[in-house]
Parts: sequence; C-alpha cells; structure tokens
Amino acid sequence: MNDIGKLVKALSFIEEFVETTTTLATERNVQSLLSKVLASARNFTNCEAGRVYVLDVTKTKLQLRISQWEGGEPQNDWYRIRDFGQMGSSAANDPLMFCGMTSSVVLIDDVYRYTGFDLEYIYQHDQVNGTRTQSLILVPLRDHDKQTIGVLELVNAKDAYNRRYVSFKSLEPIICAFAAQAAVCINNALLIETNSHLIELLNDTNQRLEKENRFLKARNSRNPDYNIIGQSEAMQRVFRLMEKAMDTAVSILLTGETGTGKEVFARAIHENSVRKHKPFVTQNCAALPEQLLESELFGYKKGAFTGATSEKKGLFELANGGSIFLDEIGDMPLNLQSKILRVLQEGEVRPLGATGSVKVDVRVVAATHCNLPEKIKSGEFREDLFFRLNVFPIVLPALRDRDADIKLLLDHFVKKYTRLYGKRIAGISPTALDLLLNYPFPGNVRELQNAIERAVLLCEDGGSLLIEHLPESIQDCTQGRVVVGRRSGETLIHQSRAMQDFSSLKKAVNAYEISVIEQHLQANNWNQTRTAETLQIPRRTLIDKMSRYNIKTPDRKKRRSL
Repeated sequence: MNDIGKLVKALSFIEEFVETTTTLATERNVQSLLSKVLASARNFTNCEAGRVYVLDVTKTKLQLRISQWEGGEPQNDWYRIRDFGQMGSSAANDPLMFCGMTSSVVLIDDVYRYTGFDLEYIYQHDQVNGTRTQSLILVPLRDHDKQTIGVLELVNAKDAYNRRYVSFKSLEPIICAFAAQAAVCINNALLIETNSHLIELLNDTNQRLEKENRFLKARNSRNPDYNIIGQSEAMQRVFRLMEKAMDTAVSILLTGETGTGKEVFARAIHENSVRKHKPFVTQNCAALPEQLLESELFGYKKGAFTGATSEKKGLFELANGGSIFLDEIGDMPLNLQSKILRVLQEGEVRPLGATGSVKVDVRVVAATHCNLPEKIKSGEFREDLFFRLNVFPIVLPALRDRDADIKLLLDHFVKKYTRLYGKRIAGISPTALDLLLNYPFPGNVRELQNAIERAVLLCEDGGSLLIEHLPESIQDCTQGRVVVGRRSGETLIHQSRAMQDFSSLKKAVNAYEISVIEQHLQANNWNQTRTAETLQIPRRTLIDKMSRYNIKTPDRKKRRSL
C-alpha cells in the first residue's frame, strides 16, 4: 500500500472514530451504550470478542455488563462478578482485578502460555463454549476525574486481510484513546441512570407522602381537640391510645390515682369519636346506695317499688347510641356487677319491674383508682367483668410523672380563675412557682386546680400569687413539713418523708401518703369513717390504701419496708 492509500485509510479511520464517539455521546441507555462501545471497539481492532465490566456504586465489585462473540452470544461467562473484598491478596493475580485496581493496561499475546496471571475464567469459558482464546487486552475505563469506572476487555485481534491472529500491541494507543472517550460517555450514562433511579424513588416517596398527608388531613378533619393540657411523653402515650380506640365500640378502662381527670378523658374520647352527636352520660358508682344506683342505671317501670309513680328510663337507655362513663367502678356492689356484665355481653338492659329486656348500643368507659386484681382476689370484684372492661386499658399518669405539664397547667388555671373572678394577676412569684413545680401533688391535677383557685381568690387585684396564698399543705413543704391535721387546737405536723433520702420519687410519695394516713388515723382514734371524712376521700378508698400500704390497727400493725 502506497503512502496515499495509507493516508486515505488513516483519514477514514479518524472520521469513523469521531463519528463513533459522537454517536456514543448521545446514547443515554447504559446497556445499549455498553453494547455500542464494545461493538465499536471490536470494529476498530478487528477482534473476535470482548467484554465490558463496570464497577458498582461501592467501587468494590466489577460486574460483567456486556459480552459479545463472533457467531453469537456465549452460553456462559465465568466469574461475572469480581469482588475486591472477597478475593483479598489474590486480586493482584487476576488480570481484571489488577487492571481495575491499578488502572494499568494488561496485554497478553498468548493466553495458554504462563503469564503470571490466573486466567481460569478464560479456560473455563473456552471449554464450555468450544472457543479458543489466543490473545487479549484489558484497558481501564476512566472518567474525566481519572477514576476507574470499569474495564474494557478485547479478545483475539486478527489481521484485516488474512485473518491471522495478531498482537494487540500495535493497537494499544488507539484502544486507550477510544476507551478514554467511551468512559466519559459511560460515566455520564451511569449518572443519568442513577439520577433517574433517584428521581423514581423520590417520586414514589412523594406519592407515599401525599397519600399519608391526605390520610392525616382526613383524620384531622375530625378536629380531635381533646381539650386536655399535656405535652409530656406520658400524656402523648395516652393520646395515642385514645386515638386508636375512640372510633371503635371496645370498652375502655381508665385507671390512675384520684384527681388525674378520668371523666375529662372519658368525655374527650366520646366527643372525638363517631358517637359525638349522641348522648354522653356519667354515673359515680360509689355515690349511691345499691338499689338507687340500679334504678339510675337501668330505669324502672311504674309501680316497680314504693314511690315509683311513673316510668323512668335508665342511663343506659338515655345513652343509647352514645357513651356512658361509670366512675369508681371498683366500688360497685357485686349484685350490680353481674347486671353490668350482661349489658356488655348481650347489649341489653332490663328496667326494674319490667318483664322484658331493652336493646341498647352504648360504649362503656369505666374508671377506677382501685387495684382491681387485688379486689378480685378479695372477692370484691367479678373477674369476668374485669376482663370485659379491661379490653382496652388506659393508665392515666400522676401529675408528678408529668413534669413538663405542670407549668402549662399552672398558666391555664391562673387564666381560668382570673377570668372567672374578674381579677388581674401579675403572675406567680418565683418562690411560689418553684414550690409548685417541686411539690409532689398527691391529689394530682385536682389538687393543683383547687390550690390555684384558692390562691387567685386570696391574691390582691393586680398583685402576684405568693407562697402565703397557697394551701398550708404546700406551704409547709418549704420546710420539709406537711400539716396533716389539727386536733383540739393542736397542729399535727409530720416531717415529710419525701424530703428524706429515698431511692425513688415513687417511694418518697408512698412514704408521704402513708404518714398522712397514719397521722389522720391516730388523730381520729383509728376510726376509719371519721378519718375518711377528714381526708375528704371515700371510706372505701381509705380502706384500699390501708390494704395496699399494709396499715394495720394498733393491735395488728406490722413493720413495713418501703
């Protein structure tokens, strides 16, 4: 071939090279681009076969993405994935790993002669597919930042005229130049593919968020305003439980200490449920004698008993379609407990003096401060009724377990009673505020509310709430003392056990409550009825506390360990 022929061939080659790289630059599909890259490289080099490996996003694995052979695709390509971590020190003996790790060109003229590399994957391929690998070249694919993103492998270069196997040595410069251009195109396509995948994920995420947002808007359209102050985690747990149960017909049992606001929570459950347009009725089960309580709950027919001059519907009938709140259910007489159980099981009530039952659809919310399992053991409460009521228990936290809410409640009650009594209050003095924030409030929210109402009444118009405006029981805590009662003009003062070194707040509060009860019992000569009156609690509550704390009369008292 003369010089002019060589020049024409070179110009034709350069034109084809430029056209090829331009075509590759416009391809966005990664797999299609890799196929074109390999086909172009084989065309330039006139080789029989080739492979393209691409590094994964972790840059630790080489993955075979495309393989081409004359006469069709191979049946099997061995070692489709090279893992740098798994191969360890042997990676340097693998030509693919060596090329990928060092970004060095690997050129082998005779695969079946010793080369220093482990070529087992080639031998296995030839054996399975009936092929013969003579020579190969491995060229790193490096992006514009000179970072290796893959490996181009070409196999069996041949002479263009007589089709004899030749070395890749003379073709190395043009292969490396082509690989550099192809790598940039591949890297761009990979970035586009990754971005497209991320966009799909983002769109899926946005769709899920939109769906959740629509759900939340639909749920919030019910305007679940509990009208309950509480930002503490303890209260948030209660709110979450209320949310789960409010739209069901399941019975709810509210438990917690006296003064935690059980009726407030029961009303909030009703007013935010699907029953909110129906009646909400309440009954304190410890406030009435058994016969009167039965007639209140179930109603009666005319002439059912002396004085029954007309028919009266019971609270269950009045609450039909709505909710009924049974407070202090633990103090309900045993005979009535069986009738409540029938309402829960059968959904019907029988008024006093009636011969038939009346169907009712009522959501029962019960509440107690008692330990019902202990009452079951003592035979004072039916176990089957407990299981019926305790389907969805909610434990209301004591105020001392809601530190984050005390200041909110203080502000709320101050505003409430200043408006109610038409007073202007400048605020709470720092010392009074500090005392209130640290007081254990055995009477919980009710005690706090009463204390603030009293303080607002005692406070001068335009002044601040001071320590002297607070109840004596709170004032005495400033000196570690608690006034627990007075007898014949003598003030009974007990050194607060909460000021002593107890291992937990619960033990300190229990010790304080025990001391108060014992002092009142002593002041009333261990008469439980008078003691309950001075403590302003039901006698049944006093008995429960004495049982819980193992408080015995003088002849039966035993040493206790808190």
